[in-house]
Amino acid sequence: MTSTTASTGVVNTSGTTSYITGTASGLDTASLIKAAVAQKTAAADTLDAKVTANTTKISAYQTLQGLISGLSTAISGLASGTYSSVSTSTNAFQAKSVSLTSSDSSTASDYLAVSAASTAVATASTVTVDQLATAQKVASATQTNTGALGYNGTFTLGQGTATPQTVTVNPTMSLADIAAAINAVSSASGVSASMIQVEPGSYRLLLSANATNQPITAATASGDDVLGSLGVTDSTGAFADVLQTAQPSLVTIDGNQIKSDTNNVTDAVTGLSMSLLKTTPSGMTLNMSVQPDYSGVKTAITNFITAYNSLRDFVNTNQAVGADGTAASGATLFADPLLRSASQTLNSLLFSDHSNAGTLSNLADLGITLDTNNKLSLSNETTLDNALLGNLSDVSNLFQSSFTPSNSALKLLANNTTGAFHFTLDVTANSDGTITGASVGGDSSLFTVSGSRIVGAAGGPYAGLSFALVANANTSISVDIQPGLANQMTAYASTYADGNTGLLQQQIAALTSQDNDWSSRSSQIRSDAATYQSNLVTRYANMEQEVSAAQLVQAQIKAILQGSSTNG
Repeated sequence: MTSTTASTGVVNTSGTTSYITGTASGLDTASLIKAAVAQKTAAADTLDAKVTANTTKISAYQTLQGLISGLSTAISGLASGTYSSVSTSTNAFQAKSVSLTSSDSSTASDYLAVSAASTAVATASTVTVDQLATAQKVASATQTNTGALGYNGTFTLGQGTATPQTVTVNPTMSLADIAAAINAVSSASGVSASMIQVEPGSYRLLLSANATNQPITAATASGDDVLGSLGVTDSTGAFADVLQTAQPSLVTIDGNQIKSDTNNVTDAVTGLSMSLLKTTPSGMTLNMSVQPDYSGVKTAITNFITAYNSLRDFVNTNQAVGADGTAASGATLFADPLLRSASQTLNSLLFSDHSNAGTLSNLADLGITLDTNNKLSLSNETTLDNALLGNLSDVSNLFQSSFTPSNSALKLLANNTTGAFHFTLDVTANSDGTITGASVGGDSSLFTVSGSRIVGAAGGPYAGLSFALVANANTSISVDIQPGLANQMTAYASTYADGNTGLLQQQIAALTSQDNDWSSRSSQIRSDAATYQSNLVTRYANMEQEVSAAQLVQAQIKAILQGSSTNG
């Protein structure tokens, strides 16, 4: 009898994947399982592709968000902070600059440094620096003993009105130790100590007042007269060697001499901070001119142009069309309605008419035009310079919003809008000052009232406006709000790019939520598919074992039949 064998299906595992080897049926079970599982995971592949597309779009929205915020930041210095949706700490139109020249060929900045706050008044003055403030300095006699001095006593040191501090000296202390003890209380006494080597092995103790124009006071408190023994004071208790006296600074502005304890004079002229560096020679004067910071305004305008052009580059890239008429490579937000809305709104604001501002009604009046790529260009810098130097108030009016109420008691708290308003606000109030209602043209639904605040109703024509009013009777107030370009830009940026409520952030949040849902569903599908694959492997393995067993029986029967035929 001939012995026969048959192959059996064996399940093997590699990592998380199971597969069958040694198939008896001859079927390509691996391909069959792979195809079946692929059908199950096709939906997950589709979801993953959607997540990838969404992630790319989110990144593009975030870039757009940053560019719009950058535009707002660049122009915020030109906005009127009181009426802006973005808080501005510095207003370029209010800022002042200072120029200094000398009456001769000397460098004025060698003698005086001046900075101006926005409160400074534009003016021209003559200045002389007559005297610099100095701090008192006194020295001891020369000491050759660098070891223990053997003194045992206490003394006090003080400066000006500072409370004198006690310094304790014991016999083991050296000159360096005494200096260290003085410095240990220096912050309270106002007197510092140092050692000066006058020659090898010889030192002097130097006492210095920490502030100018503040005399040093010194006195023996108990025990040895340490200061006298060191030669700091003489037999009368006075300082033996005064190296520098305490004196105030003296500066003359337009013929008025001003005395100060320090060389930093901040209270002589409103808004000006002067640092006195060196006394002016006899006969020489410094010419100080305070004027608007024209350069700062120009820089803010050119920064705005740069920020706008960066945003325009992004818009152009995402609106580009390829040679085949479809979206170009990199145009992630091609035909995106939110991008289109942001671009159209921006252009509408940028080229709106501001004739109410005065002689300047648009950017072209400042020499700023569009080039062939729809980017801003300072095509005529002379026009801008002439406008800044000769008509700064109208440049300010072009960029800054104005608020004009017929009753100054009405205060504008916020203006997060981009439009102009002219209306009469009718307010009802009790005698105790409680505001009971506010309406326009008899419509009381346009504003809500809370205490002394009057706020434009959400969704209404005055949404974004907020006022404060103290009134004890019914009153009607005419309100006129004219938008400035910079304030419009900051309000626009708030609408689109605010990190919490902006339209772009809302879209980013919606896409992120959608991605999270799709990723969760994809993970579940793939988990189910893995289970399905494991089951298929088991089923096919069982089938292969059954086929293998049947083949073995068939072989055995065939062998028996062949054996019977041979014996017969």
